[in-house]
Amino acid sequence: MGTLGCSSVSVPGGGRFGAELIQEQAILDFYGTEEERAQSLKLLRSACRSLRPDRGLACYNLSVLYQSMGEKELAAEYSQRAKTSDPKDPLYAESVFQNSLSDFKPASENDRLDEGEQALKKAIQACKEGKKAEASGWISPLVSSGEISKETLSHGIFQECGIDSSVLATAKPNSLKPSLEYYKTLEKNHPYRKVWDLSGEFGRNPKTPSENPVTRSWKEFRISVSAKDLPGAKKHLSAFRKSLEDLSKDGQTSKQLALQLKKAAFLLLSEDSAYVRFKDLAKELSDKPGSNP
Repeated sequence: MGTLGCSSVSVPGGGRFGAELIQEQAILDFYGTEEERAQSLKLLRSACRSLRPDRGLACYNLSVLYQSMGEKELAAEYSQRAKTSDPKDPLYAESVFQNSLSDFKPASENDRLDEGEQALKKAIQACKEGKKAEASGWISPLVSSGEISKETLSHGIFQECGIDSSVLATAKPNSLKPSLEYYKTLEKNHPYRKVWDLSGEFGRNPKTPSENPVTRSWKEFRISVSAKDLPGAKKHLSAFRKSLEDLSKDGQTSKQLALQLKKAAFLLLSEDSAYVRFKDLAKELSDKPGSNP
């Protein structure tokens, strides 16, 4: 368990798995408050308009959501975008077909694009043709309006194109960080949130000691292990066990979570090479000598 500091388990990161989780959360938020719905659509539109090869999923999800709102024109638009991103995907093709059955007649590709998207398309084309100055001209107003971020200009075709440095200098960082949104989702839905302080998880380093007695005593135990301080390790492990016992009194859910933490700690001490010098302390977590928790 990464939370307790196992040497062989890592916290999940980004990638497509992370992107899909973010989109799942966005869909859930769509059915929340009006503010959450607006933020959900904004996040999905941003993902759909990105240069990522798997952007089709966001476009498809937008199409489904707009269809549920009765926005047939937008539903058709984003289903077409999904298909354009991956013409071989049967789901996207079916979505376009279903939307075509409505009484709405899809507009041409250029009609579907707003001014910013048309400018972006022209900038990309200019870059492909090696027209750096022309590309910079199309990009400049998008940078000023905040539609294009510094990250977008620092990767992929725009990096290769060599956009004018004066344009790059005015570009602002993306205010929406997908990785941070992903970690927020992980923390929000983490099953141990009720019993464990997550402020130090997911690559973050808290500036102050945890106020959670279970988390604090375990981290102090790990510090003692690193210092090869056996008496200190035994003291903090005892505090860890006592904190779990106190936690178990808060209800059945807390009791089960505390038991799982105790078992995880026992297994780490018994099996993980990082604790080989302190293996004998595992018995401190047993209710009976020689037994598991």
